[in-house]
Amino acid sequence: MGKKRNRNRKRNRNSAVLPAVLMALAMALTGCGQRGKNRNEEYGEVIAGLGDDEQFALADIGENYDVLFTTDMTYEDGAGHHAALRAAVYYVIDGQACSMGRVESIGTAYPVSYGKRCIYTASEHSLQIYEIDTAKQQLSLKAEYETIFDETDRISYRCTKDGQEEMISEEAYAKIYKEYEKSTVVSFGYGAGV
Repeated sequence: MGKKRNRNRKRNRNSAVLPAVLMALAMALTGCGQRGKNRNEEYGEVIAGLGDDEQFALADIGENYDVLFTTDMTYEDGAGHHAALRAAVYYVIDGQACSMGRVESIGTAYPVSYGKRCIYTASEHSLQIYEIDTAKQQLSLKAEYETIFDETDRISYRCTKDGQEEMISEEAYAKIYKEYEKSTVVSFGYGAGV
């Protein structure tokens, strides 16, 4: 009799946990508390239109809306992320999901990532920082940092902002690269066919 009662208690405890987990998941996906509106519902048509091999990720980069990233190819980055080297970027403007353009990194050591109000791409010798430009309805290249090699393989570093080039120190380059290393990898966890 005692064993049967213990089994029923376990079953009741497990059956109480499942609805709570489902409720939390539903609240997270719909952005419960977002003034009566489903959070990110503006991206519904874009997500529904993805092909079976395409995946998406929503990221809060500190703007008014989350940013939607889509890609057709991901890889496991060794840190638990389904990362991508290239992605299309969407953002909500005037209640509509707008294509803001594409970003691309070069090499699996440099996945597309994001920081506070920016998106990063990189390669072995460069780093780009993009911002959402709602006025122009596109991504805007905020800054590009490059490692430059002259004919004697002497290394220097260049920063380009607003079309203006400036040579910078190795320390300044290392500092901005540390920001990229601390940024959050865009992790694609959902697909239209999933």
